[in-house]
Amino acid sequence: MIRILCLHVAENQASYRYRVAQFLPYWKEYDIDLQALRITSKSYPEKLSIALRSKDYDYVWLQRKPLASLLTNIIAHNSRLIYDYDDALYAIESYRKTKPKPVHPGSKQTIKRLNTVLKHSSLVFAGSYALAEYARKFNPDNTIIIPTAYSNIPKPPPPVAAERPITIGWIGNTGNLYFLAMIDQATSAIQQRFPSTRFSVMSGKAPEGLKTRWEFVPWSEKLEESWLDSVDIGIMPLQDDDWSRGKCAFKLLQYMAHAKPVVASAVGANLKAVLHGSNGFLASSNAEWEQALETLVSNTSLRLAMGEESLKHFRSAYERQRVQEKMATLLHNHFRQTKTR
Repeated sequence: MIRILCLHVAENQASYRYRVAQFLPYWKEYDIDLQALRITSKSYPEKLSIALRSKDYDYVWLQRKPLASLLTNIIAHNSRLIYDYDDALYAIESYRKTKPKPVHPGSKQTIKRLNTVLKHSSLVFAGSYALAEYARKFNPDNTIIIPTAYSNIPKPPPPVAAERPITIGWIGNTGNLYFLAMIDQATSAIQQRFPSTRFSVMSGKAPEGLKTRWEFVPWSEKLEESWLDSVDIGIMPLQDDDWSRGKCAFKLLQYMAHAKPVVASAVGANLKAVLHGSNGFLASSNAEWEQALETLVSNTSLRLAMGEESLKHFRSAYERQRVQEKMATLLHNHFRQTKTR
């Protein structure tokens, strides 16, 4: 059995929930013993102690947070280091208006630490093509794209009542509310043309300063699934920059797992998640956003058909079991190849 220590970010972060936690109950089915340990908020002496104990494991799986170079070097010397990331830590966040602090993405410190961990990793698991492309500058032979996964929904989505208003939905953290302003012209036009259409947002706070009237639903883990069931169309606008191109299209996977058609900016991992014209539409301008939303709002049969295609595409490429099987196969093959170390 392969023994792995997974050093992860805080439990309240989506990155932890979907790239670590959801896999934890199943690793032993793949002959892998994975122990999870939160690395954030620990003191430097505590991190040093963990690094020194890394020799007790076949792999140390570092999730998202790049460590100080000394700690990275110790772990890479004592064990096989896996680095797993799902954000463009080498870029400044699209919505940031001030100079990043040292711990923020795009800062000199973060970039230096990221480049070091990429260079010294035995394996790099990148959440998107853009992240893999960056990682291969430092680790060309051992970088693999591992998409963020989502668990299959055990029950079928509820039938759509013909008399029920169509709901266009967006889910995400408060920082990403920034992207709704990019399509406000299109969504407000749809709202005026189809006044019965609802616009619902699930987040930490309501969007502000927009012409579109969004109904706000406070995010909660308990209510997330029912909210996803309640929407008819899921959207994911993004800015075309380095930060957004590194995103892993996760909210699209959530919509798709619930058999919803999607509309998304033609940026980054969205290009793989959205099969244009099959499970939804890609859009690069307000005019394209407006046209795509109008098409789905006004055509019930197309909306339902595209929702079914979304579910098929999700199950074939992003479902938790498929992604975990891919990781387990990679780990066992790599372990056999490097067992002489």
